[in-house]
Amino acid sequence: MTIGKEIHSQFWFPQQIIVCDDFDYKKIKNKFIEYCKKKQKEDKTGRNYSNCLGWQSKDILDNNFVLDYLYDSINQCLTNQLSLKSETKFKVDNFWINVSQKYASNDYHVHNGSHYSGTFYVQCEKKSGEIKLNPNLNYNTDWMNFLTGEYKNAYHIHPSAEFTPKEGMMLLFPSYLMHKVNNNLENKERISISFNVSFLQN
Repeated sequence: MTIGKEIHSQFWFPQQIIVCDDFDYKKIKNKFIEYCKKKQKEDKTGRNYSNCLGWQSKDILDNNFVLDYLYDSINQCLTNQLSLKSETKFKVDNFWINVSQKYASNDYHVHNGSHYSGTFYVQCEKKSGEIKLNPNLNYNTDWMNFLTGEYKNAYHIHPSAEFTPKEGMMLLFPSYLMHKVNNNLENKERISISFNVSFLQN
């Protein structure tokens, strides 16, 4: 305390990123790959949104093992990590598949109209392309460069965050967060299934 003064810090506006790793994913990996490639074969054109070079499916809402697994995982992530009001429910607005060959990427974008968004990595390798979340894209964050590394890490004071893809990993984040996916530098396709979630009150 400084004499005659009380000085303290308050940390506001946190971004809660939820990460879930399924250590048993290898047992069902082939089912996921077969499902995604089947969808790509059925609709080779797909759609263009944020994807550069890669293929993206139209929205899918099938009743099958793959989407049931993802819905269950989303439910576990949200109920385990968020302290939701008792009357709060959620619904998955949509699922879609991304198949990204070498050098494919996704430009910066947000998911308007939903509360949380996420992706599940079906097939990837270490250099398949990090997902980068950047809430400060349009702002000057140079002041952060003058802070010590220990302080920045302790309080998560960074202009952006990157997550390396990993097979069986699910990542959820607020839908308003600006994000992109870096270029796939591997020869193997990066395959993921993305989704949007909305919260509801009974």
